[in-house]
Formats: sequence, C-alpha cells, structure tokens
Amino acid sequence: MAGNHTAVLRAVACLAVLMFFVPCVSAVVDSTTMPKSTAPDDVDRPDVIAALKTHVAYVGEVQDARMNGVIMYINNISDGSGITDLQQIQDDYLVIASSIPLMHTSAEITKARDDLRVQTQLFAEETQARMVMFNGRDDEMRNCIRTSTDAIDNASVSLTDSLWLANGSARLTLFNQASEERMLLIRSLDKQGINVTPARNISEQIDAQNASLRDALTRQSAEALKSANAAIKTLTRQFREDVASSRAASAIAAKRDAMMAMK
Repeated sequence: MAGNHTAVLRAVACLAVLMFFVPCVSAVVDSTTMPKSTAPDDVDRPDVIAALKTHVAYVGEVQDARMNGVIMYINNISDGSGITDLQQIQDDYLVIASSIPLMHTSAEITKARDDLRVQTQLFAEETQARMVMFNGRDDEMRNCIRTSTDAIDNASVSLTDSLWLANGSARLTLFNQASEERMLLIRSLDKQGINVTPARNISEQIDAQNASLRDALTRQSAEALKSANAAIKTLTRQFREDVASSRAASAIAAKRDAMMAMK
C-alpha cells in the first residue's frame, strides 16, 4: 500500500514538474476537448496537494543549495562585503518554501510558487550585479554551485521522507537555524570589538516570535504563519542593517585610529 502511495506521489510530482517549467503547454490544449472531473474541488484533493508540496520541497532544497554555492563564491571574491542582499533574498525564498506545508489548497500553493519564482529572479539579478562589481568568473561560480549541489544530486532522495522543506515543522526548523546563525555572528562581531548591543536587542525580539510560529504550526494556520513571517522579516532586515552600519562604523574608526597613529 505504501509503495502504491509513493508511486502516485512520484507520478503527480512529475506532472507538477511539467506544470512548473512548461506553462506554455496549456496554451496549445483546447480545454473543450479535455474531460472534466465531476469530483468537487478536484485540484484540492489531499493526494494532489501532498504531491505538489513534495515537488516544491525538492525544488526548494535544490535551489537553496544553488544559492548557497553562489553566496559562497560572491563572499570569497568580495571579502564578505557583497552577500548581504543575496542572503536576504535567500531568506525570503526559504521562508516562502518552508511555509507551504501549512497550505491546504492548490490556489495557495500556486501563489507561493509564483512568489518563489520572483525571489529566484531577484537572486539571479543580484548575482549578476555582484559578478560585474567584483569581476567574478562564471566557471569559478559554477564550480562552487556544483560543490554545493553535489550532496543533493548524489543522494537517493525519498519523496516522502528525506525532504525537510516538506515537513510541517520546516518553518520552525528554518527559524531555529537563523537564530543560531545570528548568535554566532553577534559573538564574532563582539570579539572584533564592534558594538553589538543594538543587534543583540533586535535578535532577541526576533527570537520572541518563536511563540507566534509555534501557535501557527499548532493551529495549522497559513494566515497566522503569514503574519508571523511578516513581523520576522521586518525585524530581520533591521538586524542586517544594524550589523552593516556597525561594521562600517568600526571600519571608519579603525582607519581613523591608524591615521592618528601615523602622525
């Protein structure tokens, strides 16, 4: 029985791939010749929704790995100064993808997939701008992407078990990862003598949103999750902006001290 269920999921996921990457196909199909289902809300059947979520989770994890490869490369060629916007776009992408397990209708998932495409396009445009700014090389970036995606490409991915983005707790997993990364960043900045008090305060405000996320997950409410995501996004932008300004102020102070020492 489980084998049949997995086979159905794989078949519908393949159909979802075609729908995702070849939207123009529908333009050459005459809908009047297609038999219509007599079942109510056919596109919102649990098995169809589950397959769509599985497909989006797989694509999302591959895209995340590709983004990691790009960010790794841009970080190297910019000495860490060119990745802030790329990281923000990746964060926005993952927030959308990790929220999909709480969605219950095809319309909700379709809207989310459209939003994911927008983030992908923004990431590509920002990447191109950074490549020009820092004289990047396409072949070197491709190698970084390949290194990042090899783990996924070589893995035997189960469509029902191995995709963390398909889990109902995916948004909380992402939230906890981001919290850990902020903590490590604050510690690093503090060791460099940079004032981290404002950033730490904002980080604590973000961590306080944990309760809202857990409530949304418990109630399986996509609307409540959307509200929590909006609050977290605003605070996260404030955190990144504060870190950037603190780093800039520290760099200016270091240059000033160096000039004073030369007098």
